[in-house]
Amino acid sequence: MRQLLLPLILILAGCGQSATPTVSSGPSSSTGWDVRYNAALALARRGSPQFDDSVVQDLFKEMLDEELQLRNFRTKLKNGQETTDAIAARTAVLGALKALDEYKTKQPKADLAALRPAIEKLTSSSTPALAQEARKLLANSNAR
Repeated sequence: MRQLLLPLILILAGCGQSATPTVSSGPSSSTGWDVRYNAALALARRGSPQFDDSVVQDLFKEMLDEELQLRNFRTKLKNGQETTDAIAARTAVLGALKALDEYKTKQPKADLAALRPAIEKLTSSSTPALAQEARKLLANSNAR
Protein backbone atom coordinates (compact mmCIF):
# COMPACT_ATOMS: atom_id res chain seq x y z
CA MET A 1 0.00 0.00 0.00
CA ARG A 2 2.88 2.37 0.86
CA GLN A 3 4.34 1.89 -2.63
CA LEU A 4 1.06 3.00 -4.21
CA LEU A 5 0.88 6.14 -2.10
CA LEU A 6 4.39 7.31 -2.94
CA PRO A 7 3.66 8.44 -6.52
CA LEU A 8 0.46 10.14 -5.35
CA ILE A 9 2.38 12.00 -2.64
CA LEU A 10 4.96 13.15 -5.16
CA ILE A 11 2.26 14.39 -7.53
CA LEU A 12 0.59 16.31 -4.73
CA ALA A 13 3.99 17.64 -3.70
CA GLY A 14 4.30 19.45 -6.99
CA CYS A 15 6.36 17.27 -9.27
CA GLY A 16 3.67 16.50 -11.83
CA GLN A 17 4.54 17.06 -15.45
CA SER A 18 3.49 20.27 -17.11
CA ALA A 19 1.26 20.35 -20.16
CA THR A 20 4.34 21.04 -22.28
CA PRO A 21 6.69 18.05 -22.28
CA THR A 22 10.23 18.82 -21.19
CA VAL A 23 13.50 17.00 -21.49
CA SER A 24 16.32 17.82 -19.10
CA SER A 25 19.43 18.57 -21.08
CA GLY A 26 22.86 17.12 -20.45
CA PRO A 27 24.33 13.64 -20.26
CA SER A 28 22.55 10.79 -18.53
CA SER A 29 24.11 7.81 -16.79
CA SER A 30 25.77 5.12 -18.90
CA THR A 31 23.74 2.21 -20.21
CA GLY A 32 22.68 -0.24 -17.52
CA TRP A 33 22.31 2.40 -14.82
CA ASP A 34 18.98 0.96 -13.68
CA VAL A 35 20.50 -2.48 -13.04
CA ARG A 36 23.46 -0.99 -11.16
CA TYR A 37 21.14 1.20 -9.09
CA ASN A 38 18.97 -1.78 -8.11
CA ALA A 39 22.04 -3.74 -7.02
CA ALA A 40 23.31 -0.82 -4.91
CA LEU A 41 19.88 -0.32 -3.36
CA ALA A 42 19.74 -3.99 -2.40
CA LEU A 43 23.14 -3.76 -0.69
CA ALA A 44 22.01 -0.74 1.32
CA ARG A 45 18.67 -2.23 2.32
CA ARG A 46 20.39 -5.40 3.53
CA GLY A 47 22.99 -3.49 5.51
CA SER A 48 25.73 -5.18 3.50
CA PRO A 49 29.38 -4.40 4.32
CA GLN A 50 29.88 -4.09 0.53
CA PHE A 51 27.98 -0.80 0.76
CA ASP A 52 31.30 0.85 1.71
CA ASP A 53 32.82 -0.05 -1.67
CA SER A 54 33.71 3.09 -3.65
CA VAL A 55 31.70 1.88 -6.67
CA VAL A 56 28.56 1.58 -4.53
CA GLN A 57 29.21 4.98 -2.97
CA ASP A 58 29.56 6.52 -6.45
CA LEU A 59 26.29 4.90 -7.52
CA PHE A 60 24.53 6.44 -4.55
CA LYS A 61 25.98 9.84 -5.41
CA GLU A 62 24.42 9.42 -8.85
CA MET A 63 21.11 8.25 -7.42
CA LEU A 64 20.96 11.27 -5.13
CA ASP A 65 21.58 13.69 -8.02
CA GLU A 66 18.08 14.91 -8.79
CA GLU A 67 19.09 16.64 -12.03
CA LEU A 68 20.83 13.50 -13.30
CA GLN A 69 17.81 11.37 -12.50
CA LEU A 70 15.61 13.79 -14.44
CA ARG A 71 17.88 13.07 -17.43
CA ASN A 72 17.90 9.31 -16.82
CA PHE A 73 14.15 8.86 -16.54
CA ARG A 74 12.66 9.57 -19.92
CA THR A 75 9.56 8.35 -21.64
CA LYS A 76 8.18 8.55 -25.15
CA LEU A 77 4.80 10.11 -25.73
CA LYS A 78 2.27 8.69 -28.19
CA ASN A 79 3.39 11.28 -30.74
CA GLY A 80 6.97 9.95 -30.49
CA GLN A 81 8.30 12.96 -28.58
CA GLU A 82 10.64 12.16 -25.67
CA THR A 83 9.99 13.75 -22.31
CA THR A 84 11.30 13.62 -18.77
CA ASP A 85 9.40 11.33 -16.39
CA ALA A 86 9.75 13.59 -13.37
CA ILE A 87 7.66 11.40 -11.12
CA ALA A 88 9.79 8.31 -11.79
CA ALA A 89 13.00 10.31 -11.39
CA ARG A 90 12.02 11.80 -8.07
CA THR A 91 10.61 8.50 -6.84
CA ALA A 92 14.02 6.94 -7.57
CA VAL A 93 15.81 9.67 -5.58
CA LEU A 94 13.35 9.21 -2.72
CA GLY A 95 13.96 5.45 -2.84
CA ALA A 96 17.71 6.02 -2.55
CA LEU A 97 17.20 8.24 0.50
CA LYS A 98 14.98 5.62 2.12
CA ALA A 99 17.49 2.85 1.35
CA LEU A 100 20.20 4.91 3.07
CA ASP A 101 17.97 5.28 6.11
CA GLU A 102 17.47 1.48 6.16
CA TYR A 103 21.23 1.02 5.88
CA LYS A 104 21.84 3.31 8.86
CA THR A 105 19.24 1.37 10.84
CA LYS A 106 21.06 -1.89 10.14
CA GLN A 107 24.56 -0.40 10.41
CA PRO A 108 24.26 2.37 13.04
CA LYS A 109 28.02 2.97 13.13
CA ALA A 110 28.24 3.41 9.35
CA ASP A 111 29.60 6.69 8.10
CA LEU A 112 27.67 8.44 5.32
CA ALA A 113 30.15 11.34 5.14
CA ALA A 114 30.93 10.73 1.46
CA LEU A 115 27.23 11.06 0.63
CA ARG A 116 26.52 13.97 2.95
CA PRO A 117 26.99 16.73 0.31
CA ALA A 118 24.50 15.05 -2.03
CA ILE A 119 22.01 14.56 0.80
CA GLU A 120 22.45 18.16 1.95
CA LYS A 121 21.82 19.41 -1.59
CA LEU A 122 18.51 17.56 -1.60
CA THR A 123 17.37 19.46 1.49
CA SER A 124 16.95 22.41 -0.90
CA SER A 125 15.00 20.43 -3.51
CA SER A 126 11.90 22.09 -4.93
CA THR A 127 10.12 18.79 -4.29
CA PRO A 128 8.98 18.89 -0.66
CA ALA A 129 8.99 15.09 -0.26
CA LEU A 130 12.68 14.91 -1.26
CA ALA A 131 13.70 17.85 0.91
CA GLN A 132 11.86 16.42 3.91
CA GLU A 133 13.30 12.92 3.50
CA ALA A 134 16.84 14.34 3.09
CA ARG A 135 16.46 16.41 6.27
CA LYS A 136 15.10 13.36 8.10
CA LEU A 137 18.04 11.22 6.95
CA LEU A 138 20.57 13.83 8.07
CA ALA A 139 18.88 14.16 11.44
CA ASN A 140 18.70 10.37 11.91
CA SER A 141 22.34 9.96 10.82
CA ASN A 142 23.48 12.47 13.42
CA ALA A 143 21.36 10.89 16.15
CA ARG A 144 22.64 7.33 15.60
